[in-house]
Amino acid sequence: MTAGSRDVRTWLTERVATYLRRSPQGIDTSVPLADYGLDSLTALAITADIEDEFEVTVDDALTWDHPTIDALAKVLGELLGQQPTVDDTGVKGV
Repeated sequence: MTAGSRDVRTWLTERVATYLRRSPQGIDTSVPLADYGLDSLTALAITADIEDEFEVTVDDALTWDHPTIDALAKVLGELLGQQPTVDDTGVKGV
């Protein structure tokens, strides 16, 4: 996936929803992933998914250093050179 081909936050939300076995619409991107019950093994799996999907190398602690989808999307957007967008709620994101 290239940075511009798909919204990073949407991809992250869908990936987290898959691990949680929930609908992406039921995921609040501002809630810490640990509050949803994601553990360290799942955090490492998400980090590996990020590396595979975006063809980048990131620190294993990425999901702990940036504990929400919003924070992860921001740092990934910056890493990928993606410009922030404004979603339908008027909130800036990537």
